[in-house]
Amino acid sequence: MRLTALLLPFLFAFSLVGQERVLRIGIMRERTIRSILVMSAKGTCTVFADGERMGEIRVNDGLRIDVVGRALSAKSLGLAITAKQRIELVPRMETSGLRLRLLESKLSERTYPGSLVVDLKGGAIDLTNAVPLEAYTAGVVQAEAGKDHNGEYYKLQSVSCRTYALCNHRKHAAEGFELCDAVHCQVYHGQCKQDSITKAVDATRGLVLVDPEIKLIHALFHSNCGGETMNAEDLWTKREPYLRSTVDTYCRNAPHANWKRTLSRKEWTAYLDRRFGVRGAALKPYLNYTPGCRDIYLGNSLPLVPLKHIREDLKLNSTYFTVTTTGEQVVLEGRGFGHGVGLCQEGAMRMAVEGKSYIDILHHYYTYVHMVDVNTLDFFREEEPVPAIAGPRR
Repeated sequence: MRLTALLLPFLFAFSLVGQERVLRIGIMRERTIRSILVMSAKGTCTVFADGERMGEIRVNDGLRIDVVGRALSAKSLGLAITAKQRIELVPRMETSGLRLRLLESKLSERTYPGSLVVDLKGGAIDLTNAVPLEAYTAGVVQAEAGKDHNGEYYKLQSVSCRTYALCNHRKHAAEGFELCDAVHCQVYHGQCKQDSITKAVDATRGLVLVDPEIKLIHALFHSNCGGETMNAEDLWTKREPYLRSTVDTYCRNAPHANWKRTLSRKEWTAYLDRRFGVRGAALKPYLNYTPGCRDIYLGNSLPLVPLKHIREDLKLNSTYFTVTTTGEQVVLEGRGFGHGVGLCQEGAMRMAVEGKSYIDILHHYYTYVHMVDVNTLDFFREEEPVPAIAGPRR
């Protein structure tokens, strides 16, 4: 169902009041956890074991959960619990949350909004944070964007992070949660503690980006594009009409605008031979190479050498670089940091500082998109709705 020009203003303003979506986020899944301490951030917290209510812990108490044999053992000042499979902690106050500490790690204590599910799996603990969408968005913006930025930048990052989450909320469905807390989805370390980010999230509450057919877009972003973003199909297989290459003059003097990597000629030629079968006289186009713009292949010669493979193999900051060979030394001088598709964070930061609105900045990086309230989507489109899930990220 296509959006007509007459419907656009109405859709932007129209908002259906409904229950806020709750996302299940798999947290700290890259760690092997066998012992944790969970505390209420505010007020009391109800504790369930294998679906049965066991009691409460107060704000001055904590619940220590350990893997003991083939079960979970949990103890607080007033509780002693054994669960075969699952322990769930649910704060009684919506504005509360849970403080979490890993007892076998030096990782700093984290506070998570929403509730926490502790599952026993493979002799270790799996953690899932059931978190309201807006609180999750604020936590992601804090982790992905950092501090001390312009309010307009935090607004645009809020819209893109919220859109990305809802567009990809089935990414880990087979594992029992929607998104993870790492770069595979979006980085998320729990509750946002910056007022400026919270205000930006509130100011853009529920706003997401959709394409002309009212489908949530893949709101990809990266650190620095080096002066030019990429088409989606130049890096991956699928073309997206809103992820088009665009010139970006705003990021060229930013901290991640330039990089350099030096290799010996022997290392470089051995790599090209081993990985792509380039040897002998065929090496010439790959020893000195200067792209006029973003390319897909190194040297644009046969055999084809995909720049994305070089970036992955050599762990380079980007695919946008020159190659200069002098004697026995090969220098790769690059621009940008990240995959280069979608929103350039450092470019967007600069545009915000120069007074551009978050809406204009989003339209600079994502073409042919509309910003709408997420609660209107099910009303205007004829497809499976994004569910309100009850208690994934360059």
